[in-house]
Amino acid sequence: MGVIFSKRGGMNDSLFKDLEGVATEIVRDIDTDQNNDDQVLEAIFNIKKSKRFGERTGGMTEFDNFEIVGEGEAGKADELQEGYAKLLTHISFIKTFAITKEMVEDGRLDEATEIAKNFTRAYKRSKLEFATQCLVTEGETFMYGSKTLDKTTGDGKGLFATDHPGTKVGVSEQSNVFTNELGDNIDVLNYLSNIGRNFKNESGISNGFTYDTLIIPGNTPDLEETANRIIGTNLVVGSANNDINTQKGKWRLIVNHRWEAAAGKKPFLIMSSEANKALRGNMFYNRVDLHMMNDVDLKTWNLEYSGRTRFSAGFFNWRHIIMGGATTGTTLTI
Repeated sequence: MGVIFSKRGGMNDSLFKDLEGVATEIVRDIDTDQNNDDQVLEAIFNIKKSKRFGERTGGMTEFDNFEIVGEGEAGKADELQEGYAKLLTHISFIKTFAITKEMVEDGRLDEATEIAKNFTRAYKRSKLEFATQCLVTEGETFMYGSKTLDKTTGDGKGLFATDHPGTKVGVSEQSNVFTNELGDNIDVLNYLSNIGRNFKNESGISNGFTYDTLIIPGNTPDLEETANRIIGTNLVVGSANNDINTQKGKWRLIVNHRWEAAAGKKPFLIMSSEANKALRGNMFYNRVDLHMMNDVDLKTWNLEYSGRTRFSAGFFNWRHIIMGGATTGTTLTI
C-alpha cells in the first residue's frame, strides 16, 4: 500500500511549501505503519487488490463420491450445476482537511502535524469500521454513516441466517446464527464448532473445516474474561471435574475494538481460518489506495487536502463463520 500525492496548482508561497512537505511525509509514514486497525482487519478478512469495478465469484456443485463398478462397467456421470454467485462492487470514500494560513504564519507546526496524523489514522479506522459493520450486523443490510448497504452472500441471504439453502435438490436449509450466549463453560463453543465442521456444501457434502478463531466485541470485558478462561485454562472451566480442557490451544481470540455490542448483549463469532480462505468468506478489496490532492484556496488562503480511496467488503460464502449470542436465530438445547 502507498499514498499517491497530486497537486492541482503550483505552490508559490514558500511557507506553505515547507509545510506541504511535512504534512505529505507524515501521511505517508503513518500509512506504512501498522496499527491495531490494520492488524484486526487482516486477522478477520482476506485482503485483496482489485483492478475492476467489482469482484464476482461463483462456484459449481460437487461430484458425488466414487462408486464401485463391476468389470467393464461404466462409471456414473454426475451433472454439475452452477452454484451461487456474488458481485462485490467497490465504493468511493472521500475526506478533506485544511491547514490555515494563520497556522503557518504563527509557527503552529505541531498543530498542523497532528492534523495530518489524525487524517491518516481516520483512513485506517474507516476501513476497519466499514468491514466490521458489514460483518457483525444481523440481517441482510448494514449501515455505514447514513448509507444502507447490502451484506448478503451468494445465496441471497444475509451472512447470518437460519435458512441458508443448498443448490442441489434435497439439500436441507442450514443455520449459522444462534441465540445461545457463550456461557461460562465449554459446552456452547463445543456445539457450535461441531455444527460448523459439519456444514454441508451446496451439494450436501460435509465440508469438515476446523473452527479455530473466536471474535468478540471490544466493549464486553466480562465476555473477554470468560473467553480467555474457556480457551486458555488447563482444566475444564465451570466444572469441579479434575479433567483436561479440550478447548485449550485450539482457539485464537480476536478482540475487535471497532465492534461495540449493544448494552446487555454478548454476541460473539467463531470462524474457521481455513474455510475463510478456501471458501472466500470475509473479503476486503482495495481498489484504489489513499490518493491525496492539495491546493491553496484563494478565498481563504488555506492549504486544503482531499483524500480519496475506494474499497469494498463482503462475503461470497457463509460456511466459514457462525454468530452466537444473536438477537434472533436458532436456539440450541444444550
